Amino acid sequence: MICVVAAIHDGDGPIHCANGVAIRIAGIQAPDFESASPCRQHKPGYVCDDAKAEASRLILMHLIYRQTLVCEPLARSHKRVVARCTLADGRDLRCAMIRAGGAVEWPEYRERYGLEPCPR
Repeated sequence: MICVVAAIHDGDGPIHCANGVAIRIAGIQAPDFESASPCRQHKPGYVCDDAKAEASRLILMHLIYRQTLVCEPLARSHKRVVARCTLADGRDLRCAMIRAGGAVEWPEYRERYGLEPCPR
């Protein structure tokens, strides 16, 4: 699936494509703004900080805004496509976000979707 990025909500999505598809990046967790998110429910491992959420969103924006991604749909969640996406230069978007400090690996979902660990 091709996604021309039109808008970005959080550091792990949804990424809104020009064709109306919303994508959630598989296998990562980024700080977010959603009031019902696990971090707001005081679950361990989640950052609940609007400044960190904005920093994460800006990292993703820097990587992909108005870029064309190639995404492999893996599942559906909350009216979004959960996908593994590749940047134009061939890098895995999930790993690029982790490397840039915008997100952390979410092992449970990395394993669920059969994703390899990101190289260090």
